[in-house]
Amino acid sequence: MQCILNTNSVIIKSILSIGICLYFFFLSTLLPAQSRWLQSYFPGQNVVAQDFSEYYDHGYLMTGKFGPNYVHYVWLLKTDINGEIFWQKTFGETVSYIGFFSMATNHSGDIFLSGSTTYYGSVDPLIMKLNACGEKEWCRIFYSPTHFDYAHSIVATEDGGCAVILRYTGTFPPNFDDRICLARFSANGDLLWKQCYNSTDPYLDSPDSRHLLETPGKGFLITAKCGYLDTAITNMYWLKHYYIKTDSLGNFEWETVVHADNNLQGGDAWTTTMDPGNNYYYSSVSHYYHQTNFSSPALIKLDLNGNVIDIYDIVSGYINGGLTYATFIDDTTLAANCVYGNTSDDYLTITVLIDTLGNILNYTDLGSSVKRKVLKLSFDNKLPIFFDVLQNNQFDVYLRKLNINLEDDTIYTQPFTYDSLCPYQIVSDTIVQDDCGLIVGIEEAGEHGGMEAWGRGGVVVYPNPVREVLSVRVLGLSEGIVYSLEIYDVFGRLAPTPALPQPGEGEIRVDVSGLVPGIYLAVVRDKKHFIGSAKFVVVR
Repeated sequence: MQCILNTNSVIIKSILSIGICLYFFFLSTLLPAQSRWLQSYFPGQNVVAQDFSEYYDHGYLMTGKFGPNYVHYVWLLKTDINGEIFWQKTFGETVSYIGFFSMATNHSGDIFLSGSTTYYGSVDPLIMKLNACGEKEWCRIFYSPTHFDYAHSIVATEDGGCAVILRYTGTFPPNFDDRICLARFSANGDLLWKQCYNSTDPYLDSPDSRHLLETPGKGFLITAKCGYLDTAITNMYWLKHYYIKTDSLGNFEWETVVHADNNLQGGDAWTTTMDPGNNYYYSSVSHYYHQTNFSSPALIKLDLNGNVIDIYDIVSGYINGGLTYATFIDDTTLAANCVYGNTSDDYLTITVLIDTLGNILNYTDLGSSVKRKVLKLSFDNKLPIFFDVLQNNQFDVYLRKLNINLEDDTIYTQPFTYDSLCPYQIVSDTIVQDDCGLIVGIEEAGEHGGMEAWGRGGVVVYPNPVREVLSVRVLGLSEGIVYSLEIYDVFGRLAPTPALPQPGEGEIRVDVSGLVPGIYLAVVRDKKHFIGSAKFVVVR
């Protein structure tokens, strides 16, 4: 099948192009049809798809954002097994920005969301947990005013907690360390550990994480990319597939740079899964050929120690190509999303069935206007695909479900029980990213060694470090506005503090002699908004 695709690509592209036109022409008319499983959400509102998950009750959870760029509001939809909406949560507020990039759930109905927010004045990683009733149970923000960082791929762990990738937490330039970190939270939102992975390989540069997989033994595999120096010919950094394996406590075990010794090949890794026997890793990648400028959708097979067994190109001979979200549907067959073409406007997006050697067994067209797309395997061995489509400079979001023959599935008519873990009806409402525990980066400890430390928003604290009494001064206080002071430790726990004085007094003295020595963050707010903050260190 692979040879047929490569040899007759022109014919196939013509056929698929006709299919694309017919697909989108009949898109709106097919939505109500009982013989086709296709749902549309927020029609005409320019919404973007981010991630989705099958829920414990076999309905679906989908998250996305209102608008293609930085936005003030994002959304979470809950549907039944047929994609009909049950309830909706909106996240955000009108002042700061928010985004959720990844989602995970567990059998207890907990929902974990990871992304970023500017609620405290800078772009900071945000992790939030909702309970089975869709209510915010806890949220955590890694406060880092000098970093443009965020939380990315997240997985739910067996203990009711989660693990999440943190991207770009290091200060750069010139320091490019701490670009890939892993944080582990308990079910109650306690930060159990945070580990960063800075390779000692002198030729490796600018790693960037893509996907997190929990492995047997409760360890983790991080799928990533990196630049790797070609010292033999060009003395340039070429993009390579990169993998990091840790144990259950986040301790580094091994790393693998694919094609590290080959200056003609490289690529970008997207997601990784394991075979049903947990014997090998199979990673969905873009496989680059630097000499010909070709990029093939491909599958990389690695053993449990990170050794590359082989690389299988799915389709070859195109400038742009990538494979994403490969998932096993039986012991020898995977389903995946596959993209290939020669320009950004001339490409094909197909869902494929492939064997473990990368041979195409079957495929169906998704359409060239499809952008972000997430594919997963449902409990009944079906293939729901969450995607958005760009048409006339506007994004529309869809959920489509295929059977294992890659035909459109049919609608379920038998009854299912939904949201049974919540004792009352779930309401649709808005959740604000407030009251989040702030986790202060310890890499900035002690940087204000003098008597006075400037923070953000005109907040000044002194002396710093402090032993007994801390002075907090807010410049430019406005009359009639009531301010409050919050002090957080490095684990995001709120320490009891008195309220700030009324505007005009300008300063408050806080007794910190009862605080455990360490790093703290003083946050000044009015009733609704963040005003400013400053770090300080308590010593004895």
